[in-house]
Amino acid sequence: MSLQVRPYCTELEESVKNLSHKAWILFKYNKDFDHQRMSCVFNEDGNLICVGFLRHGIADDHDVFEIEMPTNELASSRMDEVRMALYPKFIDTCQKLRNPNKKTKVVAWKDFYGDREFYEEKDFNPYQTYYIAKRSLENPIPEVRTPVGVNVKYYPMESKEERIKYTELENQFYQGVVYRSVNMLEWMMGGPELHTISAFEGDELVGSVMCWQTGAVERLFVIPRWRNKGLGEFLITKGFEYHIKNGRNEVYSLVNEQDEEAMKLVESMGYTFPVRLELKALDV
Repeated sequence: MSLQVRPYCTELEESVKNLSHKAWILFKYNKDFDHQRMSCVFNEDGNLICVGFLRHGIADDHDVFEIEMPTNELASSRMDEVRMALYPKFIDTCQKLRNPNKKTKVVAWKDFYGDREFYEEKDFNPYQTYYIAKRSLENPIPEVRTPVGVNVKYYPMESKEERIKYTELENQFYQGVVYRSVNMLEWMMGGPELHTISAFEGDELVGSVMCWQTGAVERLFVIPRWRNKGLGEFLITKGFEYHIKNGRNEVYSLVNEQDEEAMKLVESMGYTFPVRLELKALDV
């Protein structure tokens, strides 16, 4: 007998939750996801061993669909079969959801969950490289002065209009794959901890950074006319201070290697780059 693939339905909610809390909470509470994008893989005994779905992102002039394929221990010796069962579903879903007027890529991290030969056979090619940058908060925090002319504060984004404007501005300043929409922002805000520190010139948002309970200091952006004035460094130190206040001793950021300015900035703030992540892509 072979593995069976079934679409997600509400009767499978508890099984999916037990296998991947992330997948369950995305599909239950994030409006960017719907049930038609998740495929559930069962073994011959009727046990759920994997769920597969795509995360829709944007990257410059094209759309991106990232493969997500969380598994449990029952799938560990059958990954070849799991990949083969899910891959046609991924391509079919991508074809249904893609914008026909834009280039489209299906992307997967490094070796498609452990099998380099599989993605090479499917003509996946090198696409982007990221680093998980880490920094110990036990090391001295740089003293950075508040840039003159801005007010830096916690930004709760209580109105829909504020959240829309924030997302539109933030997405202008990222190279590479971006998984950020108003729905994604609102989903994250509904979690246990999201702390956004933003800089304003009068009423205008000119820079921001986000922190959450994992120790992340993420999604830093500064509009062009406020760059090279110490604002990026100041926002990062505010992120450090937030995590120290909450008892954490390490922070991290995900940095696109192609974004040379961001790489130099986080390195200057004492980060190291112990983990390198490769993203592979297939044109669809």
